[in-house]
Amino acid sequence: MYRQPLFFVILRLIGMIAMLFVLFMMWWSMGEQESSLKEIKESLKAVPIFKQMMPAQNRTVSRPHLFVQEEGNLLQPDLYYEKVLPRQLGDNFYPHGTLQGAALGKPDNLHPFSNWSQVNEWKDFCSVTASRPKFGIYETMSPNAAIKIEEKSGGKEFWVTLREGVLWQPLEKKWFPPGFELADEFLKPHPVTAHDFKFYFDAIMNPSVSEAGAVALRTYFKDVESLEVIDDLTFIVRWKAPNYAAKLLTGSLRPLASFVYKYFPDGEKIVKDDQAADTYRKNTIWAFNFLNHWAKNVIVSCGAWIFEGMSDKEISFRRNPDHFFPLDALSSERVVAIRSSNDSIWQDFKEERLDTYQIPPEQLLELKQFLASSQYQNQKSKINRLDFLGQSYLYVGWNEKKKWFESKIVRRALTMAIDRERIIRQTLNGQGDMIHGTFLKSSPANNPNIQPWPFNPREASQLLEQEGWFDRDGSGIRSKKIGSEIIPFSFTLVYYVKNVTSKAIADYIAGALKNVGIRVELKGVDVADLSKVFEDKDFDALILGWTMGSPPEDPRQLWSSEGADVKGSSNAIGFKNKEADEIINRLDFEKDSEKRVKLYHRFDEILHDEQPYTFLYAPKSTLLYRDWMKNVFVPERRQDLIPGANVPVPELSVSWLEHD
Repeated sequence: MYRQPLFFVILRLIGMIAMLFVLFMMWWSMGEQESSLKEIKESLKAVPIFKQMMPAQNRTVSRPHLFVQEEGNLLQPDLYYEKVLPRQLGDNFYPHGTLQGAALGKPDNLHPFSNWSQVNEWKDFCSVTASRPKFGIYETMSPNAAIKIEEKSGGKEFWVTLREGVLWQPLEKKWFPPGFELADEFLKPHPVTAHDFKFYFDAIMNPSVSEAGAVALRTYFKDVESLEVIDDLTFIVRWKAPNYAAKLLTGSLRPLASFVYKYFPDGEKIVKDDQAADTYRKNTIWAFNFLNHWAKNVIVSCGAWIFEGMSDKEISFRRNPDHFFPLDALSSERVVAIRSSNDSIWQDFKEERLDTYQIPPEQLLELKQFLASSQYQNQKSKINRLDFLGQSYLYVGWNEKKKWFESKIVRRALTMAIDRERIIRQTLNGQGDMIHGTFLKSSPANNPNIQPWPFNPREASQLLEQEGWFDRDGSGIRSKKIGSEIIPFSFTLVYYVKNVTSKAIADYIAGALKNVGIRVELKGVDVADLSKVFEDKDFDALILGWTMGSPPEDPRQLWSSEGADVKGSSNAIGFKNKEADEIINRLDFEKDSEKRVKLYHRFDEILHDEQPYTFLYAPKSTLLYRDWMKNVFVPERRQDLIPGANVPVPELSVSWLEHD
């Protein structure tokens, strides 16, 4: 065996020792850097929020003239954010803590045009609109992504000027399956530009984009003639004619991340030649790829919060330190637990794992028992309660394309066969209001002279016989001869299987309709299947609810005949009425408030007569929150803080945590 001389052995030992020393120093240095980064991160966290707020003038040095408040600017300062909230927070406040919430059921995807309210709420966390209402006041406009919106040409044109420095956050590889190839361009930040706003508008207007949210928005923006980009920070929205809600709709426009949704994951463009101005408004190949986009399970972020990821158990967000308005996020993180039932969410809240919980009526008795329990007495925090009338209602929708539900007389009979007061009393513990139509009781649009159809099974039976539905064979089930065929009155009622209230209501309705000779088969489905049958209009009848948008009320999304035959539209039941369509169109242009109210009231009468839904109730909402949650209130009730406030529900975006 060859042996090395001792001299060389000593040299090798010295080299190895030197290398080990270098490796140790590198390890020590990396540890020091990591420690320093942690210290820097903690020190930034502790910087008072008002020192994080860069004056607007410093953000747009190249365009200082834009901050001269011209008479033509529709965007007005929000005094609550400028004066009141800073006073509430105090000089040394810094964003801290993790907001803990919960959601019922995991959505099928996070597509930008999902029609599900929970996904839209998460999307709002992470996105920006051109303008936004002043806090707590409907039908107002204040700056957001835009710093100026000017109305021109008698209300037919709106010039929108965006602020500089708004960024799309990079995508992260951890959001995608192992081995998923992602081009480097997606891993970099990108500026939000006017082109992204045009891309959003074009996606809405592309008739091949059948995602429910886009279909619904298409009905609102159908009268936009064009959206023209002037430069990266300026665009013009041109309407075919002056529209009552045109300025508010213009302000509601948001960007769609063109650096993501125009591309395949390898960075290649879906449509290589996209120079034509209407490419994304018309191209069917892009629309198909967009509906099934590789990034439809992430939220591309440019707002106050940055999407962190979604699993089967939770979806999480972190505060965006570069957001132009730091007061939009008053904590460091927010985590939304995904649970399969209200019982699971309630258990989390009882064990202090959630900050808030909007408790359903069927659990109010459990709340009373919990507050008297030793478990609650041993907790450090107290539970506060805020009651308010929610901006939503529950209904049974009758698919008018089915032969059982073609007649308004039959639909009225179905309503009269259902004891809605009993549902409120027994299923909701009294926590609901009887309603007769689609407008909330507190709204001027609601016609106070209309009374809900009464519970009267005898009259319901008479109405059914009037329309030719008889028990012809003594089976107890009515039928009708339609053409040469005898059709039994037997249909399927779809409901969300994991909602205890919906299940109880479905069971009651099946029993109530059996009493008047109608067979109801119940079909409980999960969120994904419920979404599919709704969008495909593939159901007989279903139990669902609507969360109402902010005023001015626009019946177009739910009730316009334009959406009756369109897949994915919110008019899932196929409602058509010529006079209702005329009123919807007149509301677009009528500016006189008294005349608008008369139109709304007549529309309300039409719905009451047609009974496209059986309007079940508007729930009374109860928000529970731990006492470490601060600044939880209903704006309408705090005129001392917000003169003129008219929003009747709590807005938690201005709440913060007392602890880290």
